[in-house]
Amino acid sequence: MLLNFDVSDFLHNYWQKKPMVIRQAFEDVQWLEPNELAGLACEEEIESRIISQVNNKWQVECGPFEEEQLSKMPEQDWTLLVQGVDQWVPQVQDVLRSFSFLPSWRLDDIMVSFAPVGGTVSQHYDFFDVFLIQGEGSRTWQVGQICDSESELLPNTSVRILKEFEPKLEVTLAPGDMLYIPAKHAHLGVSVENSMTYSVGFRAPSIRDIVDGVATSALETLKEDERYRDSLESLNAQRGEIPGAAIQKLKIMLEKALTNDSLVSRWLGEYVTERKYPELELFGEDSENWQARVEAGEYLERNPASRFAYAKLNGCELFVDGEGFACSLALAQALADQEDVCSTTLLELACTELDECVIAALIERGALLFGEE
Repeated sequence: MLLNFDVSDFLHNYWQKKPMVIRQAFEDVQWLEPNELAGLACEEEIESRIISQVNNKWQVECGPFEEEQLSKMPEQDWTLLVQGVDQWVPQVQDVLRSFSFLPSWRLDDIMVSFAPVGGTVSQHYDFFDVFLIQGEGSRTWQVGQICDSESELLPNTSVRILKEFEPKLEVTLAPGDMLYIPAKHAHLGVSVENSMTYSVGFRAPSIRDIVDGVATSALETLKEDERYRDSLESLNAQRGEIPGAAIQKLKIMLEKALTNDSLVSRWLGEYVTERKYPELELFGEDSENWQARVEAGEYLERNPASRFAYAKLNGCELFVDGEGFACSLALAQALADQEDVCSTTLLELACTELDECVIAALIERGALLFGEE
């Protein structure tokens, strides 16, 4: 649970509006040791980077790294960043429970960074909202102006660095402190001492993603024989003129094709549940007799790499890892709303053929995993 934090005040006055500092939001932040983070950065399937400044030049090196290389890093002025740590470390995944006041389908991942004295990735902005939780050590943050795609970046650098930075807030975070930064707010963090920061990011689709995704989905169902037809008003225009009536007719056709509730709902459900790293294979199990295994003491849990969401349009559709499944609302809520999966509830819901098939499919796909009590 978050401490010293008023959810209602935050949602009404800060969320996607302005930064907020929460002192001692977490009582115990010993979730990960620096050497454990370094170990993750050596794994081939885990995304990691080292950002440093050498001779006034920014350098970005992508992992996986060798242990010897990490052990020989200088004593200051570099940062190690590891993405998706919540997928690999249960203690870090548990941090997400503290953010249950926000929609789970908006969550991106938890990135963890380690930096010695002076370590920074310079002034930049993100297109997503982020909570910065200070682990060990301390780091000073400055939050500046609101940026957009027109904000000028320094040329010829391998890191996205803002050319102009106007700090409006400065704060040094100690272990357990948290800083919320809304999307597009410029910010700069510099490590005061050896420090670790946990960045909890919340993504949102861009208008380009939405138009491209919905239009692509619509093309799968649109028919070639659905064509523009003239109206009497458009026929009364001059021979070479494209009249407003024709443009209005095209807008109606587009609206009908692209704003269908079911189409938009399905695309959004598939989009927001796409796995962070779909190239990493999930290993499922044989789903035969899964009920008997649960009754014998095993339990089912969500795979940390999987994403769950649902929509209630024309029935209920559960979305898991970019795929939709028709099921009961009760099953969708049991899998997507709750912090933990209740195996007893799944057994009760499996009395219907539809829900039993969905549960079995998720076990075979590796989205649901067996564990022991």
